Amino acid sequence: MMEAALFFVVAILVAAGVSIFWYRRSLEQQDKPDQYIYIEGLKALLRGQDEQAFTKLKDTVLVDTNNIDAYIQLGNIFRRRKKHDQALKVHKDLTHRGGLAAEEKREILIALYKDYLALDDEKTAVKAVKEILAINSGDKFALDVSLHWLEKQEEWKEAAKLRRQLDKTERTESIKTLALYKTFEGQQLFDQGDPHRARLFFKEAIHIDKNCLAAYVAIGDSYFKEKRLDDALRYWTKVIALKPAEGQAVFERLKKGFFEVGRYGDYAEALSTLLQGCPEHLTARLELAYFMEKKGDKDSAREHYVMAQDNHPDSLMVKLGLFRLNRESSRREAADNMFKQIMKMVVKKEATNFRCRECDLISERKVWLCPRCKAVDSYNIVKS
Repeated sequence: MMEAALFFVVAILVAAGVSIFWYRRSLEQQDKPDQYIYIEGLKALLRGQDEQAFTKLKDTVLVDTNNIDAYIQLGNIFRRRKKHDQALKVHKDLTHRGGLAAEEKREILIALYKDYLALDDEKTAVKAVKEILAINSGDKFALDVSLHWLEKQEEWKEAAKLRRQLDKTERTESIKTLALYKTFEGQQLFDQGDPHRARLFFKEAIHIDKNCLAAYVAIGDSYFKEKRLDDALRYWTKVIALKPAEGQAVFERLKKGFFEVGRYGDYAEALSTLLQGCPEHLTARLELAYFMEKKGDKDSAREHYVMAQDNHPDSLMVKLGLFRLNRESSRREAADNMFKQIMKMVVKKEATNFRCRECDLISERKVWLCPRCKAVDSYNIVKS
């Protein structure tokens, strides 16, 4: 009798154990499909298959409402579909949830920042970034965005503080950028009609970075504003000495200044000095050739045009200069040959231009702050 009772108890325990095992197994099997669908959705995102990803992620949140990342990704897909209001709603709703981890809050705020930008609401976008900094004052993404915002608002003093903070985080030293910020601070004073105070900022910029060309140009401009031509010319000439390849930043200034005081030869000397350090500089060579041509020294002019042609055989301006000289010197055959070469070329404006690498705005002169997107030191030389 006892053996039968014991056998019955053991049988019940075994049955209970088996039931528990299969119950847990069924729960695991219920969880696995949700995770599997979510992972498949992420894989689709990586492949750029937004439609498939959207379906998978939507199925994920239907059965797992706590998957914050799935919601974030769904909102991001809405934004990419240009459904900005829907993206904003998805991401904004997440901010009302309790118990969010710091990293989850950060990702939600980054998504909101992008939503507001897509809606052209930059001020609210910046507020989202400030909330990220409230969570972590050293957040690299938020600091970079804040710096760009300050640059766009031309708040150079605050931008310099933030740049130094980033330098500590990144263990870098942005001397060139900090010098430009100081130059831009001075430029604001210059534009307000105070060249003397502005010059103090420009000189401080040179103290930060002795190779800050923008500051040398600006100091020359400030002296020129005060009718101190000799001082202006001295600083503009320093640009050529520092970086001959970027001498075109002051060509027009030097020409105007030297010609105003009747020092025509000094202008030619400045160009010659530049060409000694950078003999292939096309603009300087053309300027000097044209100067000699106007002076009546046709032989020297021809020499410079020929040297320019050796370094820049496809230059239309060089060919036009040689054509003009040959025609005026009654070298008919040489002039006709040069004219034929010109006619074979595509007629276009010959100049050294500069393009902003951020927004592609073209400028005919070197600038250190993009007037369109406010990017700092973003212009590179492009040849037309």
